Amino acid sequence: MTQEAAVRAAKDHINAHGASILSEFIDLVALPNVSSDLPGIRAVAASIAGMLTKRGLLPRLIEAEGVAPIVTARIEVSPDAPTIGIYAHYDGQPVDVEQWATPPFTPTVVGDEGVIAVPASGGSVDPEWRIYGRSTSDDKAPVQALVSALDALAGRDLKPTVNVVLLFEGEEEAGSPHLADYLEANASTFAADMWLICDGPVHQSRLPQVIFGVRGIAQMDITVFGPMRGLHSGHYGNWVPNPTWELVHLLASMRGSDGVVTIDHFYDDVVPPSQSELDAIAAIPDYESGLLDEFGVPEAEGSGETLVERMYRPSLNLRGFAAGPVGEDAANVLPDSATASIDIRLPPNHDPDVMLDRVELHIESRGFSLVDGVPTREERLALGRVARVTRDPHYTGMRVPLDTEEARTVLGSARAASDTGEVVAMPTLGGSVPIAHFDRVLGAPTIILPMANHDNNQHDANENIRIANLWYGIRLMAAVLTMGDGDGVSA
Repeated sequence: MTQEAAVRAAKDHINAHGASILSEFIDLVALPNVSSDLPGIRAVAASIAGMLTKRGLLPRLIEAEGVAPIVTARIEVSPDAPTIGIYAHYDGQPVDVEQWATPPFTPTVVGDEGVIAVPASGGSVDPEWRIYGRSTSDDKAPVQALVSALDALAGRDLKPTVNVVLLFEGEEEAGSPHLADYLEANASTFAADMWLICDGPVHQSRLPQVIFGVRGIAQMDITVFGPMRGLHSGHYGNWVPNPTWELVHLLASMRGSDGVVTIDHFYDDVVPPSQSELDAIAAIPDYESGLLDEFGVPEAEGSGETLVERMYRPSLNLRGFAAGPVGEDAANVLPDSATASIDIRLPPNHDPDVMLDRVELHIESRGFSLVDGVPTREERLALGRVARVTRDPHYTGMRVPLDTEEARTVLGSARAASDTGEVVAMPTLGGSVPIAHFDRVLGAPTIILPMANHDNNQHDANENIRIANLWYGIRLMAAVLTMGDGDGVSA
């Protein structure tokens, strides 16, 4: 089969040209790509366009004023062949250079013996080495994997068996604020029978994984107001209500110590796993006890459900709290306000605005009046307990059923690329990726194909990719490019 030949070609190409692949990837990672740096982002987009041009593609940049461009290109095989969309993003998180062991935009190869010079062309590469640098794993690796897979196929006179449309985004780390606009304005360009999102890590067991869903996300800041100004805690503490305590009690009323959210109707829209999803969950390698040990946490929340099963429920996370200063900066003051920031992870079938409405109703049920801005003295006197809510509904979750033709096809491609033939079928990711836009705007099933190692320090200092994972990504892209040869995807 063409797919088997393509994976063999990828392996041979890696063995023969691993050092050259590494060198090209290092050049890409060396380009600063913080989302807020638009000139830097444009330079990365131009570099990727050049990489595609080198492989005979005709890339173009789709741009809007003041917005990071989309890099797109097409591989046309036949009007009768299915069309596969491949997504990755080329922007990265901000960096605090002081926190990095090596400069974030000076990619550094590290092995057991320390820093390693990049081998000369034709030199050997240890797959257990790691490349350190911002966006090595999140998310420039898929770009390199794709172009190297194209090189591997060309070296064996093999051709893709599916039409391909590429979409490389430059705003993912900023929340993809313009992705839906880009898709809506260019729906015909990005029309595909299926979209593959190449982002995120493989399974914690190091096995490849295919992820069939993500949770959406909604966010909210809650500010509780007290006196018009901060007051001396000795003179007025325990007499003037303290907004910090008011907020603490409010937050405690939202969630029990067992992790169960007590907001009315919070779980009304939960859809339990299907039988195929339960079967997939049962087949996931046991890794949770190791994770708890790694995190230094004695036990998990919940009533014995696995981590994946918990992802079928919405979560309420307290992600930040601000009132008065602490430590050496602490002052004996009763503050004038206190703010909490929460996020809600949303399984499919949960509307972000509805979930935020439920939180607001809970706040009001606890005796708070909601205001739009900082309340006046008159409003505080008239309304009593006063709070302000700032909402950010973001986007919904989505999930592709595991018993679909698309699911079987993508799992088959991942197995073909896997060293062991084993793959984890993950029904849903706990995190949030804005792939619901592909489903809503383009009407295409969307599946996540991760490549990076699970311990890649994603978003943090010392981000890295294990070279074995980059090699897997090249094999995976070779398999994806040839998965229309009778493997189940239909146009």
